[in-house]
Amino acid sequence: MFSVLLFVLGLMWFSPDISREKDSDWMKRRINQEFLIFEKEGISKELLEKTWKVCQKKKEFLRFQIIDSQVHGPECRVKHLLNALVQKFKVPDVDFIYYNEDRIRKSVFQRKEFRGCAPIFVSAKHRSLDRAILFSDWVYDVDDQDRGWNFLIQTMNALYSQCPWDQKKEVVLWRGTPWDGKNFQMYTFENWTTLPRGKLVFESRKKPDLIDAAFSEYPERCLFDLDRCKKEMGDIQFVPWEETLSYKYQIALDGVTCSFPATQWKLLSGCLTFKQESSDIMYFYDEMIPWTHYIPVRNDLSDLQEKIQWAKDHDEMAHQIAENGRAFVLEHLMPDHILLYCYQCLLKYASLQKFTPEKVVY
Repeated sequence: MFSVLLFVLGLMWFSPDISREKDSDWMKRRINQEFLIFEKEGISKELLEKTWKVCQKKKEFLRFQIIDSQVHGPECRVKHLLNALVQKFKVPDVDFIYYNEDRIRKSVFQRKEFRGCAPIFVSAKHRSLDRAILFSDWVYDVDDQDRGWNFLIQTMNALYSQCPWDQKKEVVLWRGTPWDGKNFQMYTFENWTTLPRGKLVFESRKKPDLIDAAFSEYPERCLFDLDRCKKEMGDIQFVPWEETLSYKYQIALDGVTCSFPATQWKLLSGCLTFKQESSDIMYFYDEMIPWTHYIPVRNDLSDLQEKIQWAKDHDEMAHQIAENGRAFVLEHLMPDHILLYCYQCLLKYASLQKFTPEKVVY
C-alpha cells in the first residue's frame, strides 16, 4: 500500500508540463548546491595552484583552461567536450582541475594536503564531498557516434518500438563486472555472494523466474580456479541489445561508483529500471523521483524480489514508471542537455574565480 501511495504521489509530481521546465532552472539548483562551500571565499589563484601542486603528481588529475574560447589541456574525451562547448557557447575564461577516473575516494579529502582544496570536477561522487564538483562523466565522448552514450541513444531509440512492453519477459536482466564501490577488486570465493552484484548473480541461480544476472568477467582474485568460477558463479554471459530490451525489467547497480552510461540507457530503454539506493550520485540524480522514474531498491538488494513482485502485480503502473524514466532521459540527458549543464557549471565556476587565467605550459 505504501509503495502504491508513493507511486501516485510521484505521478502527481511528474507531468509533461513540469518536465518541460527550463533545463537551466534545475541545472542551476544543482550547480549552486555543488559550489555552495566556495560562495563566501571564492576560488583564488593561490588555492588552485596549491591544489594542483598535489594533484599533478597523479595521472588521473588533469588541468584544463579555456582562454579566449580556446581549450588548453591534455587530449582526452573531456577536452572533446570542452571544444564542443566553446563552439556552442561563449564560455568565460576558466582554469580548473578534473578527476579523469570513475570515483574519487572520500579518504582523499581527509588528507592534510586536500583539506580546504580548490574545486575538483568529477563524474560522480559520494554525496558528502562538497569540494568535488559534478560535471560530465569522463567516459562520454561527445564526438563519437559509434560508441558510448551517443551510440546507446541511437540504439535504445531504434529498439524501443521493436520491443513492445506486453511482449517483454517479466524478469530483471543484469550483466556486469564484479565491482562494487568500496569492494572494487575485492571479490573472492568466500565473499562474492554477500556483495551486491555477486548477490544478484547468486539470487539469479536460485530464482531464474525473477532474475537473469551474470558476470561479464570473473573476479580477478578467483581467476586461479576457473572451473570453480564456472561452477559457483555460472558462465560468463553477454546479451545482444535486441535481446536485452526483450526483458521488462533492468537494474542499475553501482560499480566503482554510479554506473554510467548504464543508468542512462536503462532508463531510456522503455524497460522498468530498479535502481539501487546509494550515497554516490551523478549531477542529475536528485532530479529523478523514486516511484515515478524508477523503483528504488535497498543497497544490499534485500527487497529486490519483493519489488519485482510488486511490478508484476501492478503492470500498468510499472509500465508508466518505465515511460516516465524514458521521458526523463529524453528531456534532460541528451547531448545538448549535457553540454548545457557543463556550460552552466563553468559559468558558475567563473563567477567565483578571483583571478584571470593564464595559459599553463604542460
